[in-house]
Amino acid sequence: MTPRQRRIHRAAIEKVAAAPRKSWLGKFMPMTSVQSAWVKSLLSLWGECYGGKTSEETMLESSYFWSRIRTEEWSDTQAKRITETLKGLHKIGYRGEALKEMAFAILWPQKSPGEVIDGAVRRDESDFVEKCILSALRADDPVYVVGIDFYARRKRVCDIARYLQEVAPWLNRKQAEDRVRWCVTHFNCAVFFSMKAAMKNDVKNKS
Repeated sequence: MTPRQRRIHRAAIEKVAAAPRKSWLGKFMPMTSVQSAWVKSLLSLWGECYGGKTSEETMLESSYFWSRIRTEEWSDTQAKRITETLKGLHKIGYRGEALKEMAFAILWPQKSPGEVIDGAVRRDESDFVEKCILSALRADDPVYVVGIDFYARRKRVCDIARYLQEVAPWLNRKQAEDRVRWCVTHFNCAVFFSMKAAMKNDVKNKS
């Protein structure tokens, strides 16, 4: 991180530490279990594929998986199918790009990547998830900072909580971990509704 990014990160963590309750971190719209599982599985995959890479490296990755997700019309049935597929592949050892490739082949076997989207549009679509995140949350929002630590930087709740305790030593372990979980829950919710709106808009534009 640059010095400016470190300052933003530190300020955000201080705000999280000061949060007396979950609602203090922002508005929260509860999700169903299907919605929650779907967005967590996609964010985990996104973090595995793109976490820690520069924006240039991210743009060079193939993105037909995200493009296909983006043009799907939301339904609980399809969400469950995607979630279970990703979960099953992860359980047998698939990770990152390999997981994405295999999931695409299982979920949309009648389509080849080339049939879904051409190379020029792939480069334009490759940051779909990041665009949804940024449209939902400001980069200096504490919820954004903790969410990126959790998904993109692959930090565990306990790791982020330890840093929280360094900034706010009066918090015990449970209090620190609770605040991290509040942020991750808010992050999931904000990104879910942002992705759903983007998908709805794309389906509308196609018709």
